[in-house]
Amino acid sequence: MTAAKSSPAPATPAAAMDALLWRWADHVNRDGDIGMVRPEWFVCVGELEVAEEVTWFGMATQGRWVHSKLLPGPSRVPVYAGFYWSQEDDEPKVARVGMVVLPLAEPDRIVAARWGDGYNGYEPAPLDGYALLCSDQFDPAHVSGRDAEADLREAKRIIAAADDAGRRINFAEIVTDPDRGGNALFFPVEGEERNGYEAVEEDGTVVCLTFISYDFD
Repeated sequence: MTAAKSSPAPATPAAAMDALLWRWADHVNRDGDIGMVRPEWFVCVGELEVAEEVTWFGMATQGRWVHSKLLPGPSRVPVYAGFYWSQEDDEPKVARVGMVVLPLAEPDRIVAARWGDGYNGYEPAPLDGYALLCSDQFDPAHVSGRDAEADLREAKRIIAAADDAGRRINFAEIVTDPDRGGNALFFPVEGEERNGYEAVEEDGTVVCLTFISYDFD
């Protein structure tokens, strides 16, 4: 896979990005047969340090997707997450993520690209109820001297605190390589299934990656 040769425009209009995110939500569930909970709101949860690859839904020791040849060098890419309120019985509502979007170009360029129909076949397994987004180089399991299990425990602690506080923005960022600014984002997911989507230009350039967690109806 290839991707945009340059980073997203630093001043993307909020309205244009918001429209792009909701368009992805509609595209994913356009036939009504995907049991994805439609996001109730989207939030930019920060930036991901992208170095050559992006992995999703599991550390190196778990099942995962790997997207190669993304950018020519390390680059900060904005990450948008679509959240919804989840509630079990009389428990307090908690924010859960159903969709994550990585725009690798400006919205107009993404809209003009061909939007895929999702991956088929291999589906990586959840990481104990959490999805991990990072570059392979900054995967806690790949960074020398890091305790990947300790990072997962810390992410769980941060997310549990957000659950207790009822916060609408519920995720954990772990800086895994301070020297290079490498980070990993952990999201609490509930769906038993998962899928990934690309926006691809005619020459094969991937200008946007989108991931979802969902249940079959």
